[in-house]
Amino acid sequence: MKLFELPDLGEGLPDAVIREWHVAEGDRIAADQSLVTVETAKALVEVPSPRAGTVEKLYAAEGDTVEVGKPLVAFADEKSTGAKKAVDKTGDRGKTAGGPESGDSGTVVGKIQRSTEVLGRETAPTPVPCRLATPAVRALARRLGVDLADREPVGERFTAAEVRGLAETSGKSPKLREKQDKEPRKTKEPAAGASAEMAPARRAMALAMSRARDSVAPMTLCDDVDISAWWGEQPATLRLIRALQAACEAEPNLNARYENERLAASDAVNIGLAVDSPRGLFVPVLKDVAGRSDEQLLDQVEDYKRRARETGIAREDLQGATILLSNFGALAGRYATPVVMPPTVAIVGAGRISDGAVVVDGKPAVRPLLPLSISADHRAVTGGELARFLKALMEGLSR
Repeated sequence: MKLFELPDLGEGLPDAVIREWHVAEGDRIAADQSLVTVETAKALVEVPSPRAGTVEKLYAAEGDTVEVGKPLVAFADEKSTGAKKAVDKTGDRGKTAGGPESGDSGTVVGKIQRSTEVLGRETAPTPVPCRLATPAVRALARRLGVDLADREPVGERFTAAEVRGLAETSGKSPKLREKQDKEPRKTKEPAAGASAEMAPARRAMALAMSRARDSVAPMTLCDDVDISAWWGEQPATLRLIRALQAACEAEPNLNARYENERLAASDAVNIGLAVDSPRGLFVPVLKDVAGRSDEQLLDQVEDYKRRARETGIAREDLQGATILLSNFGALAGRYATPVVMPPTVAIVGAGRISDGAVVVDGKPAVRPLLPLSISADHRAVTGGELARFLKALMEGLSR
């Protein structure tokens, strides 16, 4: 029996939660075929099989937490299995070496079985199935009762929007919702006096914040911007994204990553969007915002919010941010000291919009004001760069 232990997935956490097994005990699997989907550090990660073989035992159930280095899967030792079968079939034909019916008086201890049977035959590897959807999308499809096996995605992979559309057209989605409304929700309550175990997303957040505290030299600037030119007519999130894009183009050193004491500005603006959920804080990335339409950006934001609440977000969607945005004002609060998450060097916080007095043509006027709080890593960014960035951001939001 060959054991496969949970590897270090590079997320900095000592364990992972089993979300979906792609194999069962007794299944034949090819090398690099997906074994299991786990959740670690907020991300859903598919773990491939290190070898071809037969799955003999699964050491954890879906929902269990497995520590890195602990057994995950056991593969049957096919050579040993084949040898055992051959021994069983030969029966008593073999004799003990050096026994009364043997002419050999050597010193080999134990039995030597003789057989002409073939112990095993080489088998061609089974093809690895092509995954046309991420683990999060497949989980959504199962929940909505949509079978993706005989369908083709519009693009390279199925999206969450496609799955929801298929659920609506097939009529399964309303039935599923009706069934879920009737069924009582089952929740695990911690025992009296015991504390509930932190979800992977929350533990990842704690680890990331500890690293930020220990490595970043933060500085924060705050100001208010008059948004009466568009307030009530355009989505605030979209205006923030586009203004942030323009400010990054004006001050590229804030759209950068600081690693190994080197500051590297990015050509593309990849905005990490802080998304709050009951499971913890997620920061999925809106990549290359300059190359995407307004509709695409808004759809992506909504998709990230749904996935954060329902299934979790794939690891590739959590990587590559060059600057961060937190729209905390949608809940409450005007100003904050947003935490810079290395290796990024800046984070923009948007507070709660409220009416305030401003001077217009020498006279007081009441206008909607958007409070802004921007933190930067002073190891990599100067105060002047941060102030110019804030000015460019305010200009983009005031038009």
